[in-house]
Amino acid sequence: MKEHDAVSSSGVSDSAEAETATVVRSPQVDSALEVSEKRSSAGSKSSLSVLVYRYPLVLFLLAWIAGVVLANAQLWSSFVWAIIATASIALTLGLRAGFKTKRLQLGCVAAVAIVSSAAIYSEASRPPLEDSLSTLATRESQPVALRGTISQAAVWSPNPYHRANDPESEPWSTRWLVQWDSCREGETWQPIQCQSKMSTKGRITELLPGDRIEVFGTYEAIAQPSNPGMRDYNALAKSEGIFVAVRTDGISQIELVESTYQWPLQRLRGLAVRYVDASLNRYVSLDQAPLAAALVFGQREQVDWESQQQLMTTGTLHMLAISGMHVEIIAATLLLLCQLLALRRGTVAVLVIVVCAAYSGLAGSNPPVLRALIMIVAFTLARHFGLISRLPNLLALSAILLLLLNPSNLFNVGVQLSFLAVATIGIFNRSNSSVRRNALQSLLEENLPQWQRWGLAFVRYFQSGLKISFWVWLFTTPLIWHHFHVVSLISIPLNALLSIPLMIGLLNGLITPLVSWIPGVGGVPGSIAGWCLALINWCVERSSAIPLGHIWLPSPPLWWSLVFYCVGLIWLTIGRGKKQQGLAGVLVLWIAFGVSLFALGPKGFLGWNSVTELHASAELKCTFVDVGHGTCVILEMPDGRVWLYDAGHMGVSDRSHEVIASTLWSMQIARIDTLVISHADSDHYNATPGLLQRFRVGRIVSSKRFWESTAREVQLVHQAVTNSGKKKEVWNSETELADSQPTDVDVEILHPPPAFRAETDNADSLCLQFEYGGSRLLLPGDIEGSGMLSLCENPPRRCQLMMAPHHGSLSHDVSELLRWCDPQVVVISGNERAVRPEVLNRFLSAEQLGITFADGAIQVRIDASGKTSTYHWRLDRWSPLAMQSE
Repeated sequence: MKEHDAVSSSGVSDSAEAETATVVRSPQVDSALEVSEKRSSAGSKSSLSVLVYRYPLVLFLLAWIAGVVLANAQLWSSFVWAIIATASIALTLGLRAGFKTKRLQLGCVAAVAIVSSAAIYSEASRPPLEDSLSTLATRESQPVALRGTISQAAVWSPNPYHRANDPESEPWSTRWLVQWDSCREGETWQPIQCQSKMSTKGRITELLPGDRIEVFGTYEAIAQPSNPGMRDYNALAKSEGIFVAVRTDGISQIELVESTYQWPLQRLRGLAVRYVDASLNRYVSLDQAPLAAALVFGQREQVDWESQQQLMTTGTLHMLAISGMHVEIIAATLLLLCQLLALRRGTVAVLVIVVCAAYSGLAGSNPPVLRALIMIVAFTLARHFGLISRLPNLLALSAILLLLLNPSNLFNVGVQLSFLAVATIGIFNRSNSSVRRNALQSLLEENLPQWQRWGLAFVRYFQSGLKISFWVWLFTTPLIWHHFHVVSLISIPLNALLSIPLMIGLLNGLITPLVSWIPGVGGVPGSIAGWCLALINWCVERSSAIPLGHIWLPSPPLWWSLVFYCVGLIWLTIGRGKKQQGLAGVLVLWIAFGVSLFALGPKGFLGWNSVTELHASAELKCTFVDVGHGTCVILEMPDGRVWLYDAGHMGVSDRSHEVIASTLWSMQIARIDTLVISHADSDHYNATPGLLQRFRVGRIVSSKRFWESTAREVQLVHQAVTNSGKKKEVWNSETELADSQPTDVDVEILHPPPAFRAETDNADSLCLQFEYGGSRLLLPGDIEGSGMLSLCENPPRRCQLMMAPHHGSLSHDVSELLRWCDPQVVVISGNERAVRPEVLNRFLSAEQLGITFADGAIQVRIDASGKTSTYHWRLDRWSPLAMQSE
């Protein structure tokens, strides 16, 4: 070895050094190197063996996930996967018999076998592609008479269409999952096989799982996404084997045929849910029963939409979705009580498992709850039998069982967040637990008054909770941002602050139904739960209003999220959890970089006021969002600025912004430079307050008549605009737009004239014309009557695109407008009434007719030369819109 060192230290080149070393090596050197190589090889084998020995379930899970992903991609058929699995198993057995020392080869072949088995299992577990009703269902509601059996407990939610001033309006609605077995055709009942969710007006408590019912209502297909960025509820329902939705107008359309015990466990849960819900509504104070129902047994639907949005923006929505946290709080409380009572280890194990299993059943056994239950059962049993339980193996075991239960759980964002949060807590809470106070500090604290010791304990608890809350926020932010378009900074201190009232509220909410049968007792825990939940509600409401406490943004690109998680995984793997401050700094900077991607530029949150040359040759894109009966037109200017013409639809005003916002975010838009409201019909403006909360809006304009309207919903827009600090601008046909014109696009206000006063709001619609490259787009609102006559008194002009006024309604004649502008493309933004033959016949003169209800979102693109191309959103991409002659 010394000779080798001497040669290595000579002044020769690297190649000469290597050659000389080879020549002069002695037998002793060879022996030493051989021993070193053997040790290195043994070390690598030992590391691999330790990994396999300590975390076998993790390796099995990774292979199983690979199989589920490959099956979801549908690369090969089940037959091909079966051949691969059989060959892999055979090869595994052969290697084991003849090559016992080749562990790596054996492991690789075993991994292939697991991957293949997972793919085959995923294929076999895939739900059917259709059922008896899906082949007949359309987006339009159709009458139907059905018989079936309720299979899950009722879910109650506020009726979004409730009108407080109408005594016959129901404030609540009820939903069940029903297995249908008969459908009436004429006078006879035909057998079918179908399951669906059935909703009805009213808070119905008398129907339970196992009840056979006869229903007279309507059914419709669950619509596929008709706009870019929309959540695919159709795919989610299909993963559960559901293809249609059934609705009734009330309990009068539902008849109980008989009560059976076809679903005994679900019936037992239905009885428990009904009893617990009644107890909470009776005893929980301060009107917090809906929040208590969400917290205690997972009915988040009982909480009104506005409160859910506030919980979303503050990062505390997980409190409403029964998750592993709730089960773990109950388990920890039980362990503490058992320790105080000095119960036997076996008794403790049985008690924890039984109580947590019962609570999981009450909460509905959703995947996050099952994850927590599996981990608690495995941990409790391991603790009872004196076995070592490692968090990675516990997580892997619960993940494997959830994937066996339903392979689609792999793509469920709730499941992903649950596992990610627990893994983060497990990694970073371990370092917290290793910190111990020194003996001197403990001695000094023992001499402090009791209130100071309690204060120090609370401070330490809050500091520890703050640190864990930060790490959970850090690692879950990309996933939450991707799916929900929000980055919540306020969630870091808020989750740590609310953990104590959350735990107290949950435990007292659970105690309330347990003691409610005792006269005069149920009100005590109910009042405590009510006060705790009221405190949580108050903190959430105030926190959601803090400036920059949260930011709504488009989802970051996939590569950004991949880099984030790769950096975190590599850092934690190599550093083994050390240098956490460095990791936090890097990841926080990466999140700041991601936010900056959507803060700058014309479409960014901050926006540019100057025009750049980057968009000089871009297109003018005009996108008609499918909002049902309503209007929203997104105009992306060649210079990158974004205009919105109308924003609303007929329906629930609180949620009217959802479809529009998701479409804007999918287009990477965080800023609306100009929001135009054509007139004072709610289906043209009721999404404005929601958009003002989620987007940076430059200016809001409408006609004088709109701003003078005294309608209640218009006043809500007034208030929202005032709260946002925006100025209300009034436009008419003589308004000068020289300073507001987008580059290369000529915007002309055609109607109304300054002194014009029409007989209706519709006739006073703000009509705009956009001209680019010689092609014109006409957006006339809902113009009618004297307003249409006034517009058509202008010299005729040919428009390449016209939006049909009144959503294609037959009650208004548009023939004169068609003759006046002779459009090449007509777009109708409407619902099922817009596809009637009488409507289609009105627009036969146009070369292309797009109807958002039938075609989905419609986009017209005009390039710099004036060439027009028309597309519609089909499934997940823009496809050319067919000509009418086709």
